[in-house]
Amino acid sequence: MMTRDATISILYESPTLSVVVDSEPKEDRLPKKYRGTLLFLRDAGIAFLFVCLVLLTMFAYTGLWPPLVVVESNSMMHGEENLSSIGTIDTGDLVLVKKVDQVSEVETYLEGYVSGYSSYDDYGDVIIYERGGVSATTPIIHRAMMYLEFNADYTSYSCAALKNVPRTGPSAKWSTLNPSDTWDNLTSTLIISDVGWNSLSVSVDIRSLLASHRSGFITKGDHNSGIDQMYGAAGPVDVNWVVGKARGEIPWFGLLKLWSTGTLGSPAPPNSVRNLWIAIAVIVIAPVVLDIFLTYREKKRIARRRALYERHAGKSSNVDKRVEGEEQKKPPEPPPKLA
Repeated sequence: MMTRDATISILYESPTLSVVVDSEPKEDRLPKKYRGTLLFLRDAGIAFLFVCLVLLTMFAYTGLWPPLVVVESNSMMHGEENLSSIGTIDTGDLVLVKKVDQVSEVETYLEGYVSGYSSYDDYGDVIIYERGGVSATTPIIHRAMMYLEFNADYTSYSCAALKNVPRTGPSAKWSTLNPSDTWDNLTSTLIISDVGWNSLSVSVDIRSLLASHRSGFITKGDHNSGIDQMYGAAGPVDVNWVVGKARGEIPWFGLLKLWSTGTLGSPAPPNSVRNLWIAIAVIVIAPVVLDIFLTYREKKRIARRRALYERHAGKSSNVDKRVEGEEQKKPPEPPPKLA
């Protein structure tokens, strides 16, 4: 015998509960008035943190702050024409500078000639130093040609790197005006042959350097015909004047700083100017193109999901209609008898 409660439970179905998941991104729930500003601040913050990370990495490697210097003149360029090239130090380049604390951390031109070590398309290291050790002056970025050690007799210099450099024969690289001079007793003019991209003979007047009573580097710009010490560089470059040595470059972008401050020391290479504007255009346009591509791909993905959903919903609707039609064809079942 069936009770009234049992009959009611058969005639009325239990209500169905559905859970709606909020899939709307958090940024889409922001007030429209502030959404654009907040998203911009978020992106700007990410970019700022990325720049800080790059600068901190440079500082950790170089040990200097700032870790970059801007080249103001063409004294390190290669070639007669005012054209820049990747791998050399040109006007408007940004150069990464690694700290130098002692002489052994710099490999000179003569040492590089023997070992085969080169940087910026020639033997030896390029150093950045302050003329006379005065920090108020603009630092000079030139190649370290050799290191001269002031001898205790106050009348000569020695250059240990010359020991392994040929002095005679077809591959002779150096000579002196005084034939009796040796690598450890240099008193006259030292001549280094076949130097640089233009195969110069470079002269070092030892007698003019003796008055400084100082050991140090002899330096030269790759584009210059003579050493810095010919132009009043106050004798050899003391290691304490050396800020660091060049270790990598970012071409062209230093022109922006030179133009804005009016410190361009020589005409900007025309191909550097052209390449700079192309690089800036790429930097600006590339994110826009990437954003358009990602937006298009996202729209395609949403369209595919919508089409799949509509096909699935259509099939479900057809099944419901078919089931409903079949139920209408069936004769109604008689209600259960009440006891």
